Amino acid sequence: MFLHARIVVWVETGYSGELVQKTTAVDQLQLPYDRVRDMALSPGESREFIERMLEEAPCEPSI
Repeated sequence: MFLHARIVVWVETGYSGELVQKTTAVDQLQLPYDRVRDMALSPGESREFIERMLEEAPCEPSI
């Protein structure tokens, strides 16, 4: 679908954001993103984790 599309990266801090278009910079930023994505839980594992956390630390309703 996007065979010739160029990859760009949006980098954001608490103060500003920047669109990175330079290929070498995009490549450097893509590797850490890929590593974090590979470590992420699957949607099912995420749901189970959240449910477990809610059971272990239930919230008391406030009035």
